[in-house]
Amino acid sequence: MIRARDVLGPGSPLSAALPGWEHREGQLAMAEAVERALDDERHLFVEAGTGTGKTLAYLVPAILSGRKVIVSTATRALQDQIYAKDLPLVAEALGAHGMRFSASLMKGLSNYACLRRMNEARVSGSRAHDAMLDRIVRWAADTETGDRAELADLAEDAAVWRDVASSSETRIGSGCEHFEACFVTRMRRQAEDAQLVVVNHHLFLADLALRTGPRGARASVLPPYDAVIFDEAHQLEDVATDFFGARVSSARVDALVRDAERSLAAVNALEALKSGPVRTTLEGVTEAAEALFARLALGGASGEARRILSDDDVTPAVRVAHEALDVRLAALEAVARARAEEALQLVARRAADLRDELRDILAGRRSDEDGEVSDMVRWIDIRSRSVSLGASPVDVGATLRARLFDRVPSVICTSATLATAGAFHFAKARLGAPPEAAELVVPSPFDFASRAALYLPDDLPEPSDPAFTAAAADRVAELLGMTDGGAFVLCTSTRAMKSLHALLRGRVSGPLLVQGEAPKHLLLSRFRASGHAVLVATMSFWEGVDVPGRALRLVVLDKIPFAPPNDPIVAARSARLDREGGSGFAQYSIPSAAMILKQGFGRLIRTQRDAGVVAVLDRRIVKKGYGRALLASLPPARRVRTLADLRAFWSTIEGDLGSPGEACHANGAAP
Repeated sequence: MIRARDVLGPGSPLSAALPGWEHREGQLAMAEAVERALDDERHLFVEAGTGTGKTLAYLVPAILSGRKVIVSTATRALQDQIYAKDLPLVAEALGAHGMRFSASLMKGLSNYACLRRMNEARVSGSRAHDAMLDRIVRWAADTETGDRAELADLAEDAAVWRDVASSSETRIGSGCEHFEACFVTRMRRQAEDAQLVVVNHHLFLADLALRTGPRGARASVLPPYDAVIFDEAHQLEDVATDFFGARVSSARVDALVRDAERSLAAVNALEALKSGPVRTTLEGVTEAAEALFARLALGGASGEARRILSDDDVTPAVRVAHEALDVRLAALEAVARARAEEALQLVARRAADLRDELRDILAGRRSDEDGEVSDMVRWIDIRSRSVSLGASPVDVGATLRARLFDRVPSVICTSATLATAGAFHFAKARLGAPPEAAELVVPSPFDFASRAALYLPDDLPEPSDPAFTAAAADRVAELLGMTDGGAFVLCTSTRAMKSLHALLRGRVSGPLLVQGEAPKHLLLSRFRASGHAVLVATMSFWEGVDVPGRALRLVVLDKIPFAPPNDPIVAARSARLDREGGSGFAQYSIPSAAMILKQGFGRLIRTQRDAGVVAVLDRRIVKKGYGRALLASLPPARRVRTLADLRAFWSTIEGDLGSPGEACHANGAAP
């Protein structure tokens, strides 16, 4: 019987076949821990430091187990890496032992073109002369997958894709005339036949709700499985919070009206669409929604994007506006139900769902799929282009315990940042895992002590001081002068990002980039190509961004990444811990910040040859007692307090930095 050691240990086929292969004891230790968990049907939590090669450390034992395994990630980038790069390596290694396996890739439905919606967009007239729609139609005739990732020239926020993409709200199922040719149908059938299926957290949780709800597995999205491995497991709670809550937005209502209009046009109901009653119904929904969301937005403080929705916000005027929208949604539901076509029956169900969710949110109640009332916090999110109402669970642990850990024989959670101060109490509690779940911490094999410095100045103003931003910009400019660029300046808010970017303009010798001025992949491409660029960005760049080599040699974190205390979900979770006799700040805010801080640090060292500096400009990390807990979670880089000492360190590594874009080792140096 082949074991993980035979594939990943010294003298394995991989070591002989792959250039750059390194035997890593940490990788093998993790692989054998995953192997035991699958063999014994146990749960396992693993923190695998950067450079461990954790992807192969779980893929190899998963395949060798012979079980049906789901691998779930938080990002499409990691999904693609696993399917297109890592699994072929495993196939090569196992092929040397005469083993074969099958794998499939399942992304969220919005990544796939919907043939029905594409046809509707063509005949509705709204996009009749859209060149990109024509491009998508031609591509759809040739593609095997229907995955938008193949459309390299399609902008991330392209409105045309919104009109042709599949979704849980627009998918008809077996009643659709395109069902057999459907890309989603094809994807699901491949997954049924595969031993290992690579998905994302959103898709997995969608399936979990259906699988454990009143309709059971008959309504499931994924095929039956024996075990699940969560990579990037530190993001699972946030995704579950979004998924097991409810959200009704002005954009969602607009999408419903738009799809209803197109569906009517597609089924030759143009005369009905032009007639007074139907047109009045569609326009009435839009007008009533605008009135309701405008009323709700009136209660928001200036500049406050997201806040708790209180009973005081649901004024008599709001209730009147809600009743008007409910009546019009009911009318749209009736118009759609009057037609036999599946597309319009789907519109009717969507209208009914909107009515139910909006009623529950405004009434302050929310039931899960089992009919059990959950502890929810209501919120309103006001943006420049839309307003959203929502209800989110204060604690998803109990839900995940009942639906996941108590039902699936083996659940494996791994990430480069899952433990806090070397333990998993926080992660287990937040995710609802049983305390007895096995644990393993695999340190990074990289030599942080000699290759990285952690600069912790204590001479800057407090972050709450109005003088902080200008002083921080001055210090960043000094650091950039030392490293000659090659820096990420990562900020905890969009406002701070814009301010620092403005203050650095004209003070940087290389290109000065800022998040939002171009798609993320283009910014990273420009950054890597330059070798001297500076990229100012926010939280989406704190993790999942891989820039090995000399191109990135300085990472600046403006502040400790505490979640905003006035965020409704953060406030509710902290208040709950306080009520139970604990401390929301100590038990929730600090461990959460520690995980994010570690992610920010992890951008710097991606290969054995990488070196550089991480600077945390927030003096609280050295002045406050909780700073010790935050620092204890970071890699053992050299601690430096003064610029003079930092320059001395820099002089020791400056001539020994890896080349820009240096590739990672074959057994996984990155995520």
